[in-house]
Amino acid sequence: MGARQAHIKRWIERLTGRHIERVGQRSYAFVDPASRTDAWCAPHWQMQRAMEDLRVDLVLDAGAHEGSFATRLRREYAGDLHSFEPVAATFARLRDAAAGDARWHLHQIALGRTDTSAAIHVAANTVFSSLRPANAFSAKRFEKESAPVRDETVTVRRLDAVLRETVPDIDRRRVFLKTDTQGFDLEVFAGLGDLQSRVVLLLAEMSLIPIYDNMPHWTESLAEFERAGFSPIGMVPVTWDANRVIEYDCLMTRAAG
Repeated sequence: MGARQAHIKRWIERLTGRHIERVGQRSYAFVDPASRTDAWCAPHWQMQRAMEDLRVDLVLDAGAHEGSFATRLRREYAGDLHSFEPVAATFARLRDAAAGDARWHLHQIALGRTDTSAAIHVAANTVFSSLRPANAFSAKRFEKESAPVRDETVTVRRLDAVLRETVPDIDRRRVFLKTDTQGFDLEVFAGLGDLQSRVVLLLAEMSLIPIYDNMPHWTESLAEFERAGFSPIGMVPVTWDANRVIEYDCLMTRAAG
């Protein structure tokens, strides 16, 4: 959003007493700040309310890209935040976004179920960069955006090992894990090991139509998260093709609360 659009948004919000929440790529909703429980169609408000209700005190931002998710989160959440982004040029822009924020910790690594090194396929539009190759459907739907322009060797770490090194009291934390790793979300989750029990809120991508080779179908991802004790509380379309949803962002909490 440009400066002019942001100014207009703030003016409308002051005039109406409502917050404007983006829903999808081209739609918006008006949200009454005093009645956030009614804003089921506004994913940002739903996420914020869940963070407050679950007393989240540590956010893990896997697949941080240039920091857009974390920057928006910082409007309401001032606690500890760890962002993970492996691509060098993208990480440099993430570092600029986090400058001056002492509680926003950055890690230039990818996350997975084993400690290793791997080639990440850096796409023309870097939001599509992935440890998995883009498939034929991705090339047709997103054209040059998802096409790889180079490979970059990156370090891959298990998340449980990184957290035990950097968060001394991790066994007492209430964690919100957001993972947007272009077909690698289940690998990130597996790398939590026994620290999966510390996650009280989870946001992950679910692909109804796979756009990378060997990525899990959304039913496989959902079944894995449900086996770990999570239950969806909201699903928001991220990308679509004609009348078909390609990917959802799925917000989940532990079924037992």
